Amino acid sequence: MPAPASTADAMTSQPERIRAALLSAIEGGTLQPGDAVDEKELADRFGVSRTPVREALLTLAAQHLVRIVPRSGIHVHAPAPSELIGMLEALSEVEAVVARLCALRMDPKQRERMRRLADATRKAAARGDRHAYEAANEGFHDTLYEGCGNEIVVEQVRQLRLRLAAFRRRVRDQPGRLQSAAAEHDAVVAGIVDNDPERAAQAMREHIIAKGRAFADLLWVPANGGGAGRR
Repeated sequence: MPAPASTADAMTSQPERIRAALLSAIEGGTLQPGDAVDEKELADRFGVSRTPVREALLTLAAQHLVRIVPRSGIHVHAPAPSELIGMLEALSEVEAVVARLCALRMDPKQRERMRRLADATRKAAARGDRHAYEAANEGFHDTLYEGCGNEIVVEQVRQLRLRLAAFRRRVRDQPGRLQSAAAEHDAVVAGIVDNDPERAAQAMREHIIAKGRAFADLLWVPANGGGAGRR
């Protein structure tokens, strides 16, 4: 006999609740690349058996967000530099598609919201208010994703951005990065507002590529003895 609807729904939601909590912890930085994930602790915290925990972890492993190594444990995936560079290259091209489609498809209300949010990132960056910058930045990109009108492309972008979450936080911590990123937003906005899809796409590529250059600086500084390599 099938389980009652309420019970079946609860059972179905258990892996999703655990997955969502882990995603939030990874994206928010509570769980850092390389951190161990305790299967038993998760089961105890959510009051479930280990089965839904394993289901959630297998889903995250398929998304390359955790690594499950037999007899070695479960850890938040820590991508190698070559993997990070590959993801940035992919993100720059897919985000460029978003910007190009926005120049072709965005309606006036979306364009106005985009301009307001780009302005908000600039003002927050000038104040050095990282929290306000991140909120405005998320809204800015979400407006682009809505305006591009292509859910398949947006799905790919969101997945790449999630996999790059820890890296993106480190890059934003670099002195001057918020200000330069806000200026890069202005270039994207200008291309979209001028109905110039190729200029909008190239501005977005340069925005993402700038993160890659910042990443190279992050790698270079420790290799040259602490602060000696800072510019």
